[in-house]
This record gives sequence, structure tokens and C-alpha cells, in this order.
Amino acid sequence: NRARSRPVAIVITEYLHRFHARAAVHSKVGFYPAILNDPIVGKSATQVFNEAQTMLTKLINNRALVANGVVAFYPANSVDDDIEIYEDESRTKTLFTYYGLRQQSEKPTVDNVQKPNQCLSDFIAPKSSGIKDYIGVFAVTSGLGMEKYEKEFKDKNDDYSSIMFKSLADRLAEAFAEYMHERVRKEFGFS
Repeated sequence: NRARSRPVAIVITEYLHRFHARAAVHSKVGFYPAILNDPIVGKSATQVFNEAQTMLTKLINNRALVANGVVAFYPANSVDDDIEIYEDESRTKTLFTYYGLRQQSEKPTVDNVQKPNQCLSDFIAPKSSGIKDYIGVFAVTSGLGMEKYEKEFKDKNDDYSSIMFKSLADRLAEAFAEYMHERVRKEFGFS
């Protein structure tokens, strides 16, 4: 289905770029599946892709990795570039402060308007506004069970498989984060 195909394409493209097809990052055909036909890196990208598919099939069949995640919503308000995250609805005790960093690069001017350097705090209502806002946080992993396979690759001095395995686990975690984000949007009415 279309909703899932976009994150899969992103995951595959990122995987290939992370592995060793980085030359395609700057080419016009640098995205999956076009990267597989790129005259410079297509053959190499196809080989890596096929090897990754083989390893991914083994990981799935052996149930080698377990994904897990947690989602939470907290009362929050911004104070300048920072976000105060509160313990409860009374907003009297700050659980912790997320210290934000505003984008540092120079932004372009469009139609004589300078584009702003944004910060995550720009998307949370300022404390001074009196608006009670919230922040959603989540953490995910797809690496539960990795240690066994990392040890096997290390014992065999198989750096190639170790790198591929870690790259796949990383991409699976990213895909799981996308999935959790989609569920939150749908289940809590943010889509």
C-alpha cells in the first residue's frame, strides 16, 4: 500500500547510501529503485541490495531481532529555545527541560523575507502565552537480540556481515519509528 511504500523506499535508499553507494547521493538517480540502474554505482548497489535482502530474510525467518517502543505525551511549554516538560497537568513541577538549539545555517531570503532559523521549541506554545500545550516523545529499538549475531560475526572475523547487520538493524529501527509515528497520528487524531 502507498502509505508503507514511501518509508520503505526511504529506508532502502538510506541503507544503500550508508553502505557504500554514497556516490549516488549527489547524482540525479540517487534514490531507490533508480539507484540500482545508475551507470556509476548501479551494479554495486544491486549487489549490496541483494545481499541485504538475503540477510533480511534470514533475520525475519530466524526472528533474530525484536522491535520495541514506547510513546508518551507530557504537558509542555516553550521558554525561548527550550521546552519545559511538566510532571502533570498542574504544570507546577518541571520534570525536565529540553534544551533546544536553533538551526545555525544561514537561511535564504524568499520574496524579500528572510527564512527563520527554526528550533523545536517554535512548535510548542510559549509559557508566556498561557496556552497549555503538550509534547509527544517516543523511543524505539529494533536491536533486541543483536548481541548474539554481533558475536557470531566477530568470532568469524566477518566485518562485512557485521556492518550489514548493524545497518539493517538501524534501518529497521527507523522504519519502526515511522510506523509508531503513523500510529500516533492516526490513533490520536493528528493526521
